[in-house]
Order: sequence, then C-alpha cells, then structure tokens
Amino acid sequence: MMIIPAIDLLDGKVVRLTQGKLNTAKIYSHTPIDVAKNLKEEGAELLHIIDLSAAFDKGDNIFVIEEILSKVKIKIQVGGGIRTIKKAKKLIKMGVERVILGTKSLDEAFLDKLCKEIGSQRIMISTDVKNENIVIKGWRKETKLSVFDFIKKISKKGLKWIIYTDILKDGTLSGIDLENIKKLSGFKNLNILISGGISCLEDLMKIKAEVSFLWAVIVGKAIYENRFSLKEAINLLKN
Repeated sequence: MMIIPAIDLLDGKVVRLTQGKLNTAKIYSHTPIDVAKNLKEEGAELLHIIDLSAAFDKGDNIFVIEEILSKVKIKIQVGGGIRTIKKAKKLIKMGVERVILGTKSLDEAFLDKLCKEIGSQRIMISTDVKNENIVIKGWRKETKLSVFDFIKKISKKGLKWIIYTDILKDGTLSGIDLENIKKLSGFKNLNILISGGISCLEDLMKIKAEVSFLWAVIVGKAIYENRFSLKEAINLLKN
C-alpha cells in the first residue's frame, strides 16, 4: 500500500479546501515546485495533483504541472477539469502517468473514446461520494447513483484505477469511514485508492489493519497541517 501526497493547485498556489468548497481555500505555499521537491525528498514516489482552477473553470495550472514534471522528475497523476479528449491526450503526452476523471466518467461515449485513444490503464476514475451516492460538478450536484453500482459498471470496461473520496470527510481532518471503505473489498481486480478525512497516524494504522486490500492512500491536509510527516506515514505502512 502506497502513501500518495496530494497537491491541489489554485491560481498557481498550493491550497486545500474543506469538503471541496472553493470559499474555504487555505493557501499553504506560493511555490508548488518547492512543495513537490520536498515531498519527493521525504519519499514520495507519486504525486496526486488536482487542478482546482480548471475544475472550477477559473483557468488552469498546466504551467505548474509542466514545471513539476521537468524539474522534479517524479510520477504524477492529474485531475481537475479534464473534459476533452484533447486535454487528456495533452497531459499524457506531457508525461503524466494517469489522468483522473470525475464528472466526465459518467459520459459513457466520452469514456469509451478516451479508453481507445490513450488506453484504460492511463485513466483513473474519481468516485466522489456522499452517503454512498456519486456527487458531480465539483461536488456541487448530488446524484442517486450508488458508488458501488457505478464502480461495478466501469470495471466492466476494463478500467482498473479507482479513487474513493468521502466528500463529507475531505479536508476536515475528522477521521475515516472504515465501514464504507470495507465494502470496496469485493472489487478484487481493481487498484483502489482512498482519500478524505485522514488526520493522524492512527488512521493509517487502522487502514493498514482493516482495509489492507487498498492500493494506496492519498493524504493532503494532515501533512500540510503537520499532523505527521510523509516520511512517518511511509515508514508506518512499510513496517
């Protein structure tokens, strides 16, 4: 199980939101490249980068992503505002490991075409969840689609990479919902990542003990708020 640190980008800065609400943005750094370098030095093998500017239709941070790829030399997965085949292909051509789809993953025709264009292994589906149902449009619109039904459906397309985010927990440092995460154990052939609510090393110990089937845990605010270091988290999951 990997620990993947998150870098959320807004107007060229590293920020964190609470429950995905733009008006809660807290700036942690004006130099994302330095954050990426520090995380790599602490042991990060992969960065989870979300372009919030693109997600909220407020420009994009492509220049920051390019700089991280060229200067830090680390694998990255990128999400936020990927709504066209052209943009997804551009990111892959830049050197992005995988592109992350949220709302557009519900567009079946788009998803099928993207799989053909870049391959299903380069696509990660972000399931943003509230009360077990999928939430879309930057977490602003709730659907009646069960996350478990949705994962089952997209797995039939050969998609293997899934992020499960509890949006009520995300950015709150309030702990994790282990009971719902345990329900994901039935998906045997998927690489499942979780995010949202991780606040302390004890949360990671519970994850390691009770949901060890996970491929990775994405951690953001807890690191930025110095609840624990990335190095401590990596060591805990390795030992």
